[in-house]
Amino acid sequence: MISVVVPVYNAENYLEKCVKSIMGQTYTDIEIILVNDGSLDRSGIFCDAFASSDIRIHAIHKENGGNTSARKEGIQHCRGEYVAFVDADDWIEPQMYEKMIGTAVEYNADMVICGSIEDSNGNTVYKTNRLKLGVYDRAKMEKELYSYMLCAEDFFSMGVQPYLWNKIMRKELAYRHIMAVDDRIRVGEDVAALMPMILEADRIVISDYCGYHYCMRGSSTMMRHEEVEKEWKGLCILHRFLTKVFQQSIKQYRLEYQLNHYTVENMLTRAFGKLADRTGEGILWPFGYQISNRKCILYSAGNFGRSVYGYLQDIYPDIVRLWVDKEYQMYQSLDLPVHCVDAIKLESETDILIAVLNIRLATSIRNNLLQLGVCRENIYCINIADEDVAELIESI
Repeated sequence: MISVVVPVYNAENYLEKCVKSIMGQTYTDIEIILVNDGSLDRSGIFCDAFASSDIRIHAIHKENGGNTSARKEGIQHCRGEYVAFVDADDWIEPQMYEKMIGTAVEYNADMVICGSIEDSNGNTVYKTNRLKLGVYDRAKMEKELYSYMLCAEDFFSMGVQPYLWNKIMRKELAYRHIMAVDDRIRVGEDVAALMPMILEADRIVISDYCGYHYCMRGSSTMMRHEEVEKEWKGLCILHRFLTKVFQQSIKQYRLEYQLNHYTVENMLTRAFGKLADRTGEGILWPFGYQISNRKCILYSAGNFGRSVYGYLQDIYPDIVRLWVDKEYQMYQSLDLPVHCVDAIKLESETDILIAVLNIRLATSIRNNLLQLGVCRENIYCINIADEDVAELIESI
């Protein structure tokens, strides 16, 4: 049996699609545990209605305590050999759990990891893990997985997608580490449970199957300025928690290096305003770019790109002349003012900030811009060295 835990908070507009996608699984030996985390809308009523309609569904109601608290409550009621998690505003493909449990049973795996699908109003982007597909026993994990799970190859490039929702895990393994997560962690709570699980597991399978639909919504794509300080504090709590968890093997498997880079990546994408002016007022620090009255083009609307755009809109609302991304249609569907990359041709003399953390991808974009005739001196990529990372970590 797979026990599926769904934390629910103010999700009345999405809950039906989510729950029905779980009820409709081709693998039917499941139970669905809906944890209403003090919702202020009709989510609690919907949870009870679903529980009345299907004996596999159980509704639990609790005071609001956040995602970690809801998961802890849910997993204490799980009866399955394996557990899975689904966010209440997402949904899954009908065969997802049949495929994953089949893999788990075939290889006697403690965890099965699949890919995901980013959805935004009909636009879809398939995402897979960067580490090689296949079965990882303990020896192979020590050789090929542990050293790259949080930071693979380039700066800010994770080997394993840092989410619980595209994985199934043995209940005993998940229970120990979810219950151990600090309730104060509201940023990166998945990583706080997942990475210790990976370190303890005896066998993991990484699959390229993508069955989980992560739904991007306009209301959650831009970080509001007033939330930056809260995010920063949350990241500090997470970093200290993981440092303690990794303590016994922090020097092994590059864990200290990986954790430091993971934390700085989160700082850049979730608390950019805290970093942007580190070397003086008006300096967009990670790019080495002096902000002046001259307008610029922002390239990329990914997590980091949205963070940079939000920062610039707060302090220099007219400085971004153009915002571009290859997936511009997806971001337009989220009501973001993102345009086709080809529009750069009309602005060839304007400075361009490439807001991409993956060094290889940023280099590829830069080369393409040079081929378009953009002057090399007008292109700015992120420029963070290991010593910059170390300095930031010391500050927390």
